Amino acid sequence: MGTANKFKQGSLVQVVRHGTWTVCTTSNPQDIVLKECPVKELEVYSHPRKENIYNSLEGKIGLIVYVSCNRLQQPLGYRVLIEGKEMFCKSIVADKYFKLVGNQGDEER
Repeated sequence: MGTANKFKQGSLVQVVRHGTWTVCTTSNPQDIVLKECPVKELEVYSHPRKENIYNSLEGKIGLIVYVSCNRLQQPLGYRVLIEGKEMFCKSIVADKYFKLVGNQGDEER
């Protein structure tokens, strides 16, 4: 793939959409894991009680605060800080939905 190690501790990332999917959190405040969900335009949930179960993070900026790696130094997941809340994201989801905005020590950001 070649992009497996592009996110490092201190990297700034933006959440983007991939086709008709993006990353979201659930409305449950104890849930600290990012999940894949359909974009808001699809209006998947028609029942009023189920309407706001996902909070889309598309377009938000996050800071990678920790990278969890296996013994081969391949990333398994990331702890990312978005809007003051630290959440966990699997590396396969991050590779799909995170766009690198800047690295620590990079003057461009």
